[in-house]
Amino acid sequence: MIKDLKRKVFWSILLSAAGVLLVILIAINILSFVQTGSKIESIMNSAYELTEFSDGSVHGNGEGTGHGKKEDKKGGKGKSELMRSVSEDELGILIIGSDGSIVSRSGCAASMDEDDLSVIAGTAFSDEDGSGQAEGWVYRTVQRGNELGVVFLNAASLRRENMQMLLLSIAAFILSSGLFAAVAKFLSNTIAKPVEENVRMQKQFVADASHELKTPLTVIDANTAVLEKTTGPNKWLDYIKQQTERMAGLVNELLQLSSIDESEETGKDQGKTRYDASEAVMSAVLPFESLAFERGITLETDIPETIQAAGKPDDLEQLTYILLDNAVKHSRQGGSIKVIAEESAVHHSLRGERALQLRVSNTGDDIPQEALPHVFDRFFRADPARTNKDNSYGLGLAIAKGLAERNGGTIAADSGNGITEFTLTIPIGPEDDQYK
Repeated sequence: MIKDLKRKVFWSILLSAAGVLLVILIAINILSFVQTGSKIESIMNSAYELTEFSDGSVHGNGEGTGHGKKEDKKGGKGKSELMRSVSEDELGILIIGSDGSIVSRSGCAASMDEDDLSVIAGTAFSDEDGSGQAEGWVYRTVQRGNELGVVFLNAASLRRENMQMLLLSIAAFILSSGLFAAVAKFLSNTIAKPVEENVRMQKQFVADASHELKTPLTVIDANTAVLEKTTGPNKWLDYIKQQTERMAGLVNELLQLSSIDESEETGKDQGKTRYDASEAVMSAVLPFESLAFERGITLETDIPETIQAAGKPDDLEQLTYILLDNAVKHSRQGGSIKVIAEESAVHHSLRGERALQLRVSNTGDDIPQEALPHVFDRFFRADPARTNKDNSYGLGLAIAKGLAERNGGTIAADSGNGITEFTLTIPIGPEDDQYK
């Protein structure tokens, strides 16, 4: 429970912080791209005005128009304005005649390769939209009479700034995510610490109380036996014995839960031994055959003759016992119980281990769907009206979950159409021949 709490807090903090940063970085990059587009548009507009076809002149290097005087007068001012936004080798101006030939050139066009200029001129001359791209250059055209003015701009440097901003944003996001993860780890531990301490104290109290209850229960049971020998059997002593046995069972279950909790917290492990998983399962099934027969319940088994395993046979036997005990208690008269055990090729944790899958199903009332996620909670009862009527306190499945997790496995429940099934999956050793 504490691990789940820490994990939820960690991911909540990390995803929240990373999400906010991601939104900010995306907004910055979108704004950068928009500003670059606006800047390109502004430069093109400024360069566009240099062509001034309204008075028949073109401000360039004076080639091919015959209006050199006017160009000298205005060209310096226009060039000065453009230099504030873009360098001279990134902006060019072409004048194209009616036959598609280049009449005049200025800016970077004066030093460009003829083949590249021919491609730009040809593309612009045949373009009816008045703007576009050619050879990586952005261009705009203006028509006056038989001449076509072409202003073209190399926007690569401006767009390169956008890519640099994007790469910096990605690097900042990765580095910040690492920092956020460290902060989230620290905060999750800090936030969960009071809860963890509270849970620890509760578990310690339950363990201490259970230990303290064992002695008086043992004394009560012994005195009851003495009284029964002295006075003979009577219903009052039977009531005392019955309730003492139930209380002893509850104390034992609480002590086992405390033992499981302690092993999870301290990491203590009794070690693995080689055993026959089929034999362990059958050892738990056999005592229920007579009980099922008395209740008119059909008990069916499908268990391989042998499944060599490495693990804790006592835990597997108790897991099988708990699931069968639960199935018998919740089966209808004349119902059926099925126990199926099989070996899986690879364990679900992808560690290259074999796994044992044990399925125990019974016919009877369905567990409500809203109750399924809670069936492994301590003291949970899907049917509160049946509390204590079957000598159960809702701890069996909680113990089963603890035992499954202690062995590196999982346990799940499913219920519908009058059938309830519990599926246990636990690793039973490496996927090689040493256990076969």
